[in-house]
Amino acid sequence: MIYTQLPTTKISLSLSDLKLPCARSGHCAVADDHNLYVFGGYNPDIPELKDYYGNVEELMPLFRELWKYNFATNTWTLEVEEKTPGQLASMSMVRCGRFIIMYGGTGFPFGYTSTNRVRVFDTQTSHWRFYHQPKKKAPIRSYGQTVAVIKNHLYVFGGTTGWQYTSDVHRVDLHTGEWEKLFNHAEHEAQVNMYTGRPRGSQSEFPAPRYRHEMLCDGDKLYVLGGGNSETTFALEKISAFNLSTSKWEVVISKADPQHGYPGKRRCHGCVQLGNDGFISGGFDGSTKIYDDIWILSLPSLQWQKLTAKLPEPVYFHASAITPSGCLYYHGGVTSPPGDKRTDKLNCVRVKPGTLLQLSWQSVCACIQSIETIPQEKLLELGVPRTLLDGLLPRT
Repeated sequence: MIYTQLPTTKISLSLSDLKLPCARSGHCAVADDHNLYVFGGYNPDIPELKDYYGNVEELMPLFRELWKYNFATNTWTLEVEEKTPGQLASMSMVRCGRFIIMYGGTGFPFGYTSTNRVRVFDTQTSHWRFYHQPKKKAPIRSYGQTVAVIKNHLYVFGGTTGWQYTSDVHRVDLHTGEWEKLFNHAEHEAQVNMYTGRPRGSQSEFPAPRYRHEMLCDGDKLYVLGGGNSETTFALEKISAFNLSTSKWEVVISKADPQHGYPGKRRCHGCVQLGNDGFISGGFDGSTKIYDDIWILSLPSLQWQKLTAKLPEPVYFHASAITPSGCLYYHGGVTSPPGDKRTDKLNCVRVKPGTLLQLSWQSVCACIQSIETIPQEKLLELGVPRTLLDGLLPRT
């Protein structure tokens, strides 16, 4: 396993004077074979914002930005597009091929300008596309929810309006834009109280309303990990699983790491999935504890494993993404329990062994400064496969 803190000294400007992403939290990220995409985020530090933007009349604590970090060239570029969405904190983002699908999120002040629209960014054309405003059976406008794409549907669970938390399950057909409500928490809670006499809020098979949780999927079930609300933060020993065939919840018991036990309860943690493995990192216990650990959950066995690698510092509200080859990236986040300190660091951990071709290309790019300035015809003559050259940023 390889841990790397990535340098950010090389700069590529695209219609902007901004050089690197500022320290932020509440943003999100996805990755493909060649690039890391980082969207949005929040930072209320006015002096830091002035240093970042320069002398401008109005400073907003949200970043209406989509940054792209190219792995081969170690270069950040800012994707500038007039239709960039305005809900920039605690949205959910997932990559499907060349498209980045985004759902939910809030503007500032939090909760007043949340959305329930689906937005799609085309990484080839660098353009946004917005689904029509949903009218029927859609989730309430919220942020801090989680999403998963299975076949032609985007599944949405949980979230908050800023005042109300939910644990409803919805899905939208990505071809037609039609929504379905698969689980209504309020209706099921009322039925439980009516037929069992248990008080409202008692333990049951379906999860309590929450936000800033994470979710994994195996094609048959959605697995909810952690999260919290104004009253509590949820543990990870017992996992609520939503059966996609029956639209019913069940509680599954995960298996502890033989040496380290279970991950501590947390919310605002990072979570990515590669195949049948989920990777969680960092997070906050809702009180004073910030985590710097990294765990793997194997979905077939529900076995937890704590990795020896750690984040460089405890962090929550950070963004995480994983490449198809198994490089796990982390960016930004909050580093203090009161929430007044943020970081702009980008780090990576290789959690799956790369191919010899990938590792060789990584070494070549590290040794040759400004490799993107070398004509591609020359690189082809030297034996570099064209598939690797497709990941280089175009020369300007």
